[in-house]
Amino acid sequence: MSKSPKKPKKLIDLSGSAIKESFDKIVIHHTATKRQKKYDVEWCRSLHKGKGWYDIGYHLYVEYDGKIKLGRDLHKTGAHCFGQNQYAVGIAFVGGLDSDGEAAVTISPAQQKAVAYLIKELRQVSGKELSVHSHNEFRNTFCPGFDASEVDWYEFLDDRAPDPKQASKASK
Repeated sequence: MSKSPKKPKKLIDLSGSAIKESFDKIVIHHTATKRQKKYDVEWCRSLHKGKGWYDIGYHLYVEYDGKIKLGRDLHKTGAHCFGQNQYAVGIAFVGGLDSDGEAAVTISPAQQKAVAYLIKELRQVSGKELSVHSHNEFRNTFCPGFDASEVDWYEFLDDRAPDPKQASKASK
C-alpha cells in the first residue's frame, strides 16, 4: 500500500483568527534593513514601541530565513501605511538593504514563499479576495522595492495553484 504524500507543514496557523472586518487589502513592506537574523520580530517590536506605539505596526512579520511571526493582532488597526491602516493587513519582510546598506530588492525565495502563504491564508480566513499592494503605492518610498500587485504570489507555493487575482487581471 502506498502512502499518500504528506501535506506541507503550515508555516503559521491563522485559522480561527479574528480579522478586522474593514480590512480589504494587504500591504507588503520591507524593514529597510539588511536581511540578517538580528532584525527579528522582537527587534522591530522594540523599535516601534520606542516610537511610543503600543505594539509593532505590522500584523505579520517574515524573518530573514522565511519564518513567520505574529505582530500586531489581526483584529486591530495596524500602524504601517498612513491612510490605509484601517483597511489593510500589514506584512513586513526583513530586508530592503544590500550588503553596502543601499536600497535593493532583497526578498529571498523563502521569504517569497512565506508571503505567498500568508496571502493565501489571509484570503481564506477573511473570506475576502484581499488585494495585494506595495507600501510605495501609498507613499513616496522604495518599500518594498517591487510592485507587489504584479507578482503572482501563488507561484511560490508548493501546490502551484495560480493566484486568482492574477488570473482575473490576465483575462481583462
